[in-house]
Amino acid sequence: SYTQYRPVVQTQSMAERRSLLEKYSKLLSETIMKYQDPVSGLLPAFVFKDGTAGWARDHAWVRDNVYSILAAWGMSLAYRRRADGEEDNMMAYQLEQNVVKLMRSLLFCMMRQADKVERFKHTLDKGDSLHAKYNLKTCSTVVGDFEWGHLQIDATSLYLLVLAQMTAAGLKIIYTLDEVAFVQNLVFYIEEAYRIPDYGIWERGDKSNHGETELNASSIGMAKAALEAIGGLDLFGARGGEESVIHVMQDEVAQCYTKLKSLLPRESSSKEVDAALLNVIGFPAFAVENMDIISATKDKILNNLLGKYGCRRFLRDGYQTAKEDPNRLHYEPAELKVFQNIECEWPMFLLCLLINAHIEGNIVEVKKYEEMAMEVVVTGRDGVMRMPELYKVPASKVELEYGNPHSQARVAGSKVLHMRSQSLLILSGLLQSDLLAIGEIDPLNRRFSMLPKPDPLVQVVLLAEDAQLSASLRRKGITSDTIGRVERNHHCPVKILPAKRLTGVYQHLGVSKKMKLSGRPPHMVGVIGTSQVYNAHGVIVAFTPNFLDHEAFYLCLDNHLLVDLIKTDIAYLKANWRLMGQPTIVLPVLRTMLSEDSDKSPFLRLLQTLTSGYTSGARVQVGLLPDFISTSCVTKLNFISSKVFEIHLTSHGHGPRASTILHRESFIHRTGSDKRPAGKVYGAVRRSRHTPPNVRRRINPRSGSNLLLGGSFESSGGESPMADLNYLHLASAYTNRRRSIVGGSSQLQNDHVHSSPTAGGASGGPSSSSSSGGVSMRDSFTSSSKEEVVERLQSEDNLYNQADILTYLFNTYGKDFSFELNGQTVTVTSVLEELYQKAGYYGQWSLVRHTAGMLKKRVEDLGPAATDLLVRQKHFSLGQPGNEIHITQPLASSLLMDKICEACGNDHTAVALTQEILIYLAMFIRIEQELFQEMLRLRIGLIYNVMVTELARSLSCSNEDAVERLLELGPYDLKSLLHHIFSRKEFRIDKLPESDLSLELGMRQLSIVAPSKWQQAQRMQQDVLALGGKDVCVVGTEEADDRHGQWQRRRRLDGALNRVPRDFYKSVWHILERCPGIAIGNQYLPQSPTVQEMTPGELKFALRVESVLNSLPDPDYRQLVVEVLMVFSLVVQASSLQSLGNSYLVVEHVISQALHLFLQEQKSSSGPAVLCCCEHVGSCGGAAGVCIHFYDCAPSGRYGTMSYFAEAVADRLRGVLRPSDHCKIS
Repeated sequence: SYTQYRPVVQTQSMAERRSLLEKYSKLLSETIMKYQDPVSGLLPAFVFKDGTAGWARDHAWVRDNVYSILAAWGMSLAYRRRADGEEDNMMAYQLEQNVVKLMRSLLFCMMRQADKVERFKHTLDKGDSLHAKYNLKTCSTVVGDFEWGHLQIDATSLYLLVLAQMTAAGLKIIYTLDEVAFVQNLVFYIEEAYRIPDYGIWERGDKSNHGETELNASSIGMAKAALEAIGGLDLFGARGGEESVIHVMQDEVAQCYTKLKSLLPRESSSKEVDAALLNVIGFPAFAVENMDIISATKDKILNNLLGKYGCRRFLRDGYQTAKEDPNRLHYEPAELKVFQNIECEWPMFLLCLLINAHIEGNIVEVKKYEEMAMEVVVTGRDGVMRMPELYKVPASKVELEYGNPHSQARVAGSKVLHMRSQSLLILSGLLQSDLLAIGEIDPLNRRFSMLPKPDPLVQVVLLAEDAQLSASLRRKGITSDTIGRVERNHHCPVKILPAKRLTGVYQHLGVSKKMKLSGRPPHMVGVIGTSQVYNAHGVIVAFTPNFLDHEAFYLCLDNHLLVDLIKTDIAYLKANWRLMGQPTIVLPVLRTMLSEDSDKSPFLRLLQTLTSGYTSGARVQVGLLPDFISTSCVTKLNFISSKVFEIHLTSHGHGPRASTILHRESFIHRTGSDKRPAGKVYGAVRRSRHTPPNVRRRINPRSGSNLLLGGSFESSGGESPMADLNYLHLASAYTNRRRSIVGGSSQLQNDHVHSSPTAGGASGGPSSSSSSGGVSMRDSFTSSSKEEVVERLQSEDNLYNQADILTYLFNTYGKDFSFELNGQTVTVTSVLEELYQKAGYYGQWSLVRHTAGMLKKRVEDLGPAATDLLVRQKHFSLGQPGNEIHITQPLASSLLMDKICEACGNDHTAVALTQEILIYLAMFIRIEQELFQEMLRLRIGLIYNVMVTELARSLSCSNEDAVERLLELGPYDLKSLLHHIFSRKEFRIDKLPESDLSLELGMRQLSIVAPSKWQQAQRMQQDVLALGGKDVCVVGTEEADDRHGQWQRRRRLDGALNRVPRDFYKSVWHILERCPGIAIGNQYLPQSPTVQEMTPGELKFALRVESVLNSLPDPDYRQLVVEVLMVFSLVVQASSLQSLGNSYLVVEHVISQALHLFLQEQKSSSGPAVLCCCEHVGSCGGAAGVCIHFYDCAPSGRYGTMSYFAEAVADRLRGVLRPSDHCKIS
C-alpha cells in the first residue's frame, strides 16, 4: 500500500523554493515550450542534434503531445501552490493556457475525423481508426489511412484520461455541447478495447513489424483507466449540468480489466514483457487493482528489461540497433534473434520508475532511479539538461555485447531531446523538490485504485406474477411484491422494464446531428448496468436481467439452469462492482418457475437461500424496491428527451419471459396432458446428427458435421408473426416409445443411420439424404405427393413424428415452403416455431435443440459469451478435428453465428448445442478461472465428443445411443456434465423413475451428480489396497470396475481439453533450441525460424505449438505426445546437452519404441495385452494403433508410461548422451 510521501529534498526557505522553481521553469521553457507551435499549440515528438525535428518537423503525435504537456501542467500547479505574488499567478495562468491550447488542438484534430469515429464504433476496423499523428501547424492529417499504424487505442485513451484529470483540477478545456458529444463518442471508441487488436504504443503491432495488429495490455489498461476516470465527470466543471456529464458503461470497464488481468505480466501475443506496462501499473493510469499482479509485472520488467541506461522496450526490439536494416521497416522472422542483448535502452523508463517510487513513498528506489537518471542526462554546452530518446550499442562493440550483455558503454541516439522523456524529467524533479504534490496531478485519486474495497451488498427484489403468488411466498417467509404494486406505489413509483429497453435508451447518448454522430451502438447492457436504478426526468426505472429478456431463450425454460444463471450474476457483481451505492437485481417470479411440488422446486430453494442473506460468496438482502432506492446506485438518464423516453416506457411488455412461459400453459389445456412424450428421436431428425465413433475406433478427422452449444435464442429472421397459432395437434396422452414415421416400428433401429444432406438443406434449399441400415425419411415419401405429406403431418399427434415430417419438408422444399394446415396458410418456418415452443414446454430438449438449429435461433449474448473466453486468452475452435474454424478475436453475435452454422454444416442440432456449450464455458470462466488453467484453445468439437464418450461409459451404451441421451439432458444437467469434465470430477448418472415424474421433473430424465461420500470412501479403500494395505475391507466390485480405464479416460479428457503441464510451451522451446525441429504426426515444428523469431514465453509460440498438436485427431494420442515432449524437456534440464542430435525429433517413433518395450514386458509377464496387441499391434482398436492397455498405464511408477518413454528417449539419443546422462534418465 502507499505511504505518505516525504520528498527527498527538504527545502528550508522561500528563497530555495524560489530558486528551484525558477530552475525548472527555465528548463521547461528552453527544452519544451520553445518548440510549441504558436498557431496550433502542438509539439514535435523529438529534436535532433541540429535543433530541428528533421523529417518529422511537421508531425505531432497525440500520445507524445499529451505526455509532453504534463510538465507544463505540473509547473502551472507548482506556481499556483507557491504563488508569492502577481507574477507567480501570471506564470501559472500562461502555462495553463498553453496546456489548454494544446489539448484543444488535439481535440480539433480528432473532431475533423468525426466520420471515422462514427464508422469505427460500428466496424472496429483499423481503416476507420483515428490518426495517431497530425500536422503540427494545420491540425490536418500528415499520412494516409494505411501509411501508418494509426489504430492506437492507448493514445486516444491517454488523451481522455489526462482530459479528465485536468478538468477535475479546474482547467476549462471543453467549451460546447457538440464537443461534449464528441468526447462521449470517443468513450464509445475505446470502450471495447478488450476486443480491439491495435498497433500499440510502439505503433508496430506484432514485433516483427509486418503490420499485424494484436491485443496489447498497455492499450487495454490505458482504456480501462480512461473509462474509470472520465465516467460521471462534468466536462464543464462547476458550471455544467446533466447534459455535459460523460456516461460510461461499467460492464465494459469490467471486461477491460478482466482482459488486462489475463494478459499481465505479458504485453501481447508477440511480446512476453514490455516496459510500457510501467505506465499501466503506475502513473498515469494506475489501472491495476491487485498488488500481486502489480508486483509480478514490475519484477518481470526489471528482471528482463532494465539496464544501466534505462529499460529496453521489449525483448528482441530491433529499433535503432546497429543490426537493423534502415532500408526497410519490417523484420524477417529469422532476423529477430540478432537483436537479442543489443536492444536499445530508453531512459524515460527510469523516470517512470522514479515517479512511481515517489508515489509509493519508497525512498530507497527514489534515490536509486534518480542516480541512474542523472547518469544518462545529456548536458549541453549551454548547460541545459536534455534527456535523449535512447542509448544504443555502437556497431563496433556489438560482438562484445553479445558475449557479455550490459558490459559495453552505449551512446545516445540521434534524437538528443525526447519531449516525453524531458517532460517526465521535469515532473519528477518537481515532485522530488516538494514543489508539486502527487495529488495535484492526480486529483481523481487514481493512485489509490489498488486499496481494498468493501464487498457490495447485493439487493434482490422479487416481483411475483400476481398478488396470490406474492402472498404465498410471504407465507413461506420470502419478501416479494408485484409489478403492479411497485409501479402504482404512491410514495415512490418505479417502472419495471426489460434490459433491452436500456440498450435502446443508451442509443440516444452522444448524438450530434451537426457532426453526424449517432449514439452508442446497440450493444447489450450487462448485469452491472441492469443492477443500477435509473432516473429519467423524475421517472424511476429498474431493469430485469438480460437472461430473462428474450422470448426464445430456451435455457431459461430449465429452472435449474435459471437458478444457476442468477447465482453466477450475483458472484460476478461481487467481484466487479465498483460504483457508489449497492447493486439491485430485479427478479420476476412466475408460477411456471415453481413446480407442483414446491418443496422440490430449485427456484424456491434459491429464494430461501437468498432470504438467508448469503449466496455465491456474496452478501444478499431481499426486500422491497421502494425501500432499496436510497441505498441503490442511481444513474440519471437526462441525456434523452422526455418524449423519446416516454416511447421506451410505453413499449410492449415487461419482459418476454412472462409471455413465453405463460403461453406454455395453454398447451396443457389444449392437449389435456401433463405427461411427457417419448424421449427417443428416430427418422430424419436422428439421422441428421453427428455421432462420434465408439471409444475404440479412431476419430475420423474429416467427419461430416460438428457440434457445439447455446443459451438465449433469437430468430435470425425476427419474431414469427404466427408464433401464437396452434397449427399442430398433440395427442391427449403420450407413450414411452413413439411410433416411428419410418416403417411404423416402435423399436430402436440398431444400425447407425447417418444422413448426409447437401448444403442446401441447411439453408432451406432442397437436398438429398441417404441412409445405411435403415429407411430414410425421403425414401418413405418418395412416392408421396406434397399434399399427402402435409395430410400426414395434419393427422400426426406425436411431436417426434411431426418433427420428422417437418425436417423432410425443410430439407426437400425449403424453409419458406407454404401449405394449408388446419385451414390456415402456413410455412415450414412458422410451424417449426410452434413445434419449438411446445417441445420447450414439455421439456423435450432434443427436439428443442433440433428445431432451434433449423430456425437459426441465436443466443442473444453469444458474442459477449465468446468475448468472455477470448478476453481471458482462451481461443476456441468450432467443428470437428480436421475441419475446424478457429476463433481468435471477438466477433459480433451475428458473425459468430455464421461461423457456427458453417462449422456445423447440416447438423441442425449442433448449431444450438454449440452455442449452449459456449454459454456454459463463459459462465465457468467468469467465476472459476482455475478450471481453465494450462489451456490455450478450447476445441468445442472434441469437448462434445468427450461428453458423448463419458455418457457412453457411464451408461454402458454405444456412442450412438449416448448422443441421444446427451441431447435429452436438460440445459442444467448438460452444464453439470460439462463442469464435471472440466473439473476432472467423477460423476454418476441418476435415472428418475417414470412414476415419480411431475411436469417439472419430467424434463429431467437423467441427473448428473457427484459420487456419494460412501463411493468416495470405497475409492480411497481401493487406493490403500493398491499400496499394499491388508486390513482393508472393500465392499462391492463397482469401484474396482470403475478403476479400469481411468488413466485412458484421464488422457482422453486432458487431450480433448488441450490441458498441458505447467511451463510446457517453454520446455518445448528449449527442446527446439537443441535440435533441427520436432515432427508430430504430419506436422513439423522447425527450429528455424521459430526459435529466431519467438522467445520462450511468447503466447505466439505457445499457439504455434498448440496448432501442431491440434493436428492430431485423437485426444488420448495427443496426450501421449505431450508426455514424450515432457520427457525430452527433463533430459534438457537434467543434462548440459547443447544438442539433441542433427535430425528431427520424430515423436511418433519414440511412442512406437515405448509401445514395443511395453508389449515385450507384457508378453514376458503375461499381462492383459497378450490377448490383443502382443500378437498383432493395433488389434485392440486403440487410437493411432497404440494398445488401449498402454493408454491405461499410469504415467509414473516402474510400469508407467514415463518409464517406457525414458528408455525410448535414451535410445533415440544414443551417441549424444554421455554415460552419466544415461544414469540421470534412468
